Amino acid sequence: MLPLKRFTPVGFGIGWAIALGFSLSAQAATLQNGWFYSIDSFDDGVTGGAVGGGVFEFYGLAIKAEAETLTIALNANLPLSGYAAAEASDGVIHWGDLFFNFSGQDFATAAAAGNLFGVRFNEENDSGVDAAGVYSNVTPTSVVATNSGFSSFSDYNATVLSQGGTPSFGDLPADTNYFDLSAAPPNAIAAGTKMGELDWAPNLTGLDFASLGAVVSETIAVSFERSLLPEGSFIAHVLAECANDGIAIAAVNPFARPGTGGPADTSVPEPGSALAVVGLGLCLIKRGKLWQRA
Repeated sequence: MLPLKRFTPVGFGIGWAIALGFSLSAQAATLQNGWFYSIDSFDDGVTGGAVGGGVFEFYGLAIKAEAETLTIALNANLPLSGYAAAEASDGVIHWGDLFFNFSGQDFATAAAAGNLFGVRFNEENDSGVDAAGVYSNVTPTSVVATNSGFSSFSDYNATVLSQGGTPSFGDLPADTNYFDLSAAPPNAIAAGTKMGELDWAPNLTGLDFASLGAVVSETIAVSFERSLLPEGSFIAHVLAECANDGIAIAAVNPFARPGTGGPADTSVPEPGSALAVVGLGLCLIKRGKLWQRA
């Protein structure tokens, strides 16, 4: 097994991050065997009013780049089929959609400028687009109101803390201002332009959530053409439809240059380079959780 390497973005893009009002407390993704991992808190999922360990506990998100493809893997207790809940408008609470932000802007600014990309990997969820796939010019929305979810990230954080849990979003802290913490958590694509299809049988060689302490419960993975997304640093996040848990990954130029395959140099980038984006990403997303009344 390869030794773990972790990017340490302290000192990168600080001026940019401060100018945008971001706190510098997040960490960047962990690299192992060609996969970049974000590992979430293991006691911040909220299921049936209880914090930790339930069906809405998310453990990790991993991304691997090869010459032609990007592969996304999720490790959580929530299956792709979702969680049956009478409180949900359709009777099931599913995974939300996955968002990518390469812009170096906060989420709302990137959304307003049409700079978000999205992946709908759950064909039964409440997404506003018709089919699974990769989308550009994404407009986000929140579907927490129809899934018995938390009304805001702040509400979620307070609930987790009140029961002794540790709210986090993988690489991003719970007190991030990447999102408006008082607003409904954005967790679904409202509209977008479809660019490509998903492969539901990706190559998962080297994927090992357990080696990083995650519980190997449900692993959901898809891949798609790498050329559909820009190269470079990004922040990606996914939430449950109820926003009862979520996870984000802050990836600092993690992939090799086009056509070379494999991971890029694992040393810390030079000041003023791609890390400026992570300076922003350092305080990324906060996670929301489902509050189901007993």
